[in-house]
Amino acid sequence: MNGWPEHALAAASHPDPYPYYRALAEDGWRRDAKLGLWLAASRRAVDAVLGSPVCRVRPAREPVPAGIAGSPLGEVFGRWLRMSEGDAHARLRTAVGEGLAALPCNEAEQTARRLARAFLTAGAVDGRRLDSLVDFLPVATLASLLGWQEAALAEAAAGIARVCRALAADADAVARERGAEACGTLLADLAALPAEGWLRRWRAEFAGLDASVLCANLLGILFQSRDAGAGLLSAGIAWRCLGEWNHADPGEWRARLRLDPVLHHTRRFVAEDVELAGQRLKAGEQVLVLLAAAAHDPAAPGEAMDFGRGRHACPGEALALAIARGALDALEESRPDWRALGGGIVFQGPPNVRMRRFGAGERA
Repeated sequence: MNGWPEHALAAASHPDPYPYYRALAEDGWRRDAKLGLWLAASRRAVDAVLGSPVCRVRPAREPVPAGIAGSPLGEVFGRWLRMSEGDAHARLRTAVGEGLAALPCNEAEQTARRLARAFLTAGAVDGRRLDSLVDFLPVATLASLLGWQEAALAEAAAGIARVCRALAADADAVARERGAEACGTLLADLAALPAEGWLRRWRAEFAGLDASVLCANLLGILFQSRDAGAGLLSAGIAWRCLGEWNHADPGEWRARLRLDPVLHHTRRFVAEDVELAGQRLKAGEQVLVLLAAAAHDPAAPGEAMDFGRGRHACPGEALALAIARGALDALEESRPDWRALGGGIVFQGPPNVRMRRFGAGERA
């Protein structure tokens, strides 16, 4: 195991974690005593966990993280589709899934291209500017389509970044307070947006649900787009730095994401004793679901797993790819020095996202 990641939570930022993932996939299951959780790594194990109603997205005794419970951010967190189970999950999934399906992805692609063009013309296209674009564009594109004014997009993206920081496992009291404040501002902004365009479609899909549920879930979509969308865009840019590729083809994206995934793992919490894919799990145990390992499982079909599977699969794949395509179109138009931009790439981001950073070695 020499040269492998220290453990599964460090794998996404490792230069080459894939031999490690393939070895884990061959095992299927492994207990990591140091991390205190199970690793589900084979495609069979991953599918079993993601498809099981016993494996929840939150611990049964802590549906909202203790650090934000009782705060506005905690209330929003508890309403998210991603964090819901049972009947609530089914109703929200229908509303969100139909809402996303009704959205024209070509409009998202055009908006991302326009915003990226404007962003790139404001300064030299160097590594630090690429990092800023990656952080800004996924949230800004969705916010623009929902009705935010262009002058307010940067603050919306910054607010979502503060929410992300507040929900990180190592967030301190200051980060949580700032995240709760940003959450309140974003909810007020969402409630004040005119019911036009995309927002009118969303309100139609959520007509049978409380208005606060719609605002909470729109904030949740912005939240999910931030790190996942940034990771996806940074991957597309990094692959372009190595040579031309057809970023207009969704099939090409999936083929590349199978070999070099962006979302590497997700967690599940076991609500009751169960046996899944030959492994006995006890109530209260945690499972780290290694999507990247399942994609590399030699015994599996060989499919990208970045958008998940089962009840909590992400319904926003087409939208995320559209935003990345628009950004790459704008970058191609700016004709940057791709080789130079790819010369100092490092991996820095949340533990579950393989996030490229292009400007780590550049001076301020």
